[in-house]
Amino acid sequence: MTKEEFKKRWESNASGDNITYDDIADCAIKWGITSMPREMPIFLIRYRVLKAANTVDAEEYAYEENKEELCG
Repeated sequence: MTKEEFKKRWESNASGDNITYDDIADCAIKWGITSMPREMPIFLIRYRVLKAANTVDAEEYAYEENKEELCG
């Protein structure tokens, strides 16, 4: 799925149009975020994918104690 498709689905309703962790992991690989998303904490991958897709709520998913490291 493209970043635009992901964003549209994610923002379409409260359940993110049923986007799964597998969808998020696949996007992380396809978009060059990481080659091994299942080896990393889910919250980090989710945040990075949301950021890459430029979703309106990406910052709500930033893990507070790592926020500077992730955004920096």
